[in-house]
Amino acid sequence: MTSRSAAATVLVGLLLISLTACASSQGPTYASVRADTQEAIADIVAALPAGAAYTPSGDPTSTPCGTSTAEPAGPEGTAFATLHGSAVLPGTADAAAVVTDLPLTLGEDWAVEPVGIDTDVATVRVNRAETGVSVDVTEQAGDGPSTLDILAVSPCGRVD
Repeated sequence: MTSRSAAATVLVGLLLISLTACASSQGPTYASVRADTQEAIADIVAALPAGAAYTPSGDPTSTPCGTSTAEPAGPEGTAFATLHGSAVLPGTADAAAVVTDLPLTLGEDWAVEPVGIDTDVATVRVNRAETGVSVDVTEQAGDGPSTLDILAVSPCGRVD
């Protein structure tokens, strides 16, 4: 093989690698990451004790990635989904124990992440490895029924 032919082969190979890298960097669509976030919330709620009642705090929120108000960085033309709500636990449930046991209840598809802040109430951050959706579950202090605050955040998705 001549050096000219070898150089051409290397150039074609680099071109294919760069095209593949560009294609994969586009990643999932915003609609897809929003659906993943909704599914993550459903998984969390299903792992709560029987009789728990989840109430969303509104529709999913879309925030552009890479903005000064957005934590997850991402390329221009991407956004992440945020879902927030609360779950009222049945009268006999201990909110702190539910939060502490949640990673075991969810199973190996979920990993525990550092929360990053110290709190006086039970809190856990779990991440679904398959989708990258991160969910914070925090015991709500106060009188009345045991309540959990649930906040889910997706990775960045392409806005089409």
